[in-house]
Amino acid sequence: MTATHGPELSGDHVELFDLYKIALEEYRFEVQLNNERTFRFLVFNAAALSVGTGLLKTTGVPASNIFVVLLFLAGAMTSWLGVRAIKKGHEYYRRAIYKKTLIETRLGLNHPINDLALGVNTEYPGATFAIATTVGQAEINEILQHPESWIKRPMRAGTIVQAGVAVHWLLFAANIFAAILSIFVVFKQLSSGMSVL
Repeated sequence: MTATHGPELSGDHVELFDLYKIALEEYRFEVQLNNERTFRFLVFNAAALSVGTGLLKTTGVPASNIFVVLLFLAGAMTSWLGVRAIKKGHEYYRRAIYKKTLIETRLGLNHPINDLALGVNTEYPGATFAIATTVGQAEINEILQHPESWIKRPMRAGTIVQAGVAVHWLLFAANIFAAILSIFVVFKQLSSGMSVL
């Protein structure tokens, strides 16, 4: 007697499942890449702000404080680049979700499970075989009917990605404020007759 693992799949379904595996790998890759990118930008910006604050001296030579101004401006620029990178990475993530959802629909994985023998709550909207780990991924009709607007829509408030963008904007503001403060210190030093070097 041979054990069976489910219905036989046609050649088209086998190819679709292979594409589905690739789509899932792409989805995971986009999540991991965006997380790593966000982390790197946050670490760099926090380090630039910390180093600049430590180097800023009211009694030192103005030349060193001019360097600090440039460091804070570089921090502000990388904060802005971090925001852009997160938003672009999230767009790539959503494109991967669209492709995954399209394949899941073609495979019939989005259909509700009506098998009471499973012993699960089949009234729950997520009671399908599709992978929908976020609220946004469960918006199947919106994803498939209006993909471009779903992909380009603003980030949902309260998400980790949106919080990462907010932290980058906060670091941007802190770097700009620190650069302005550093410029003020340099002008004060120069107006008191101190030489640049």
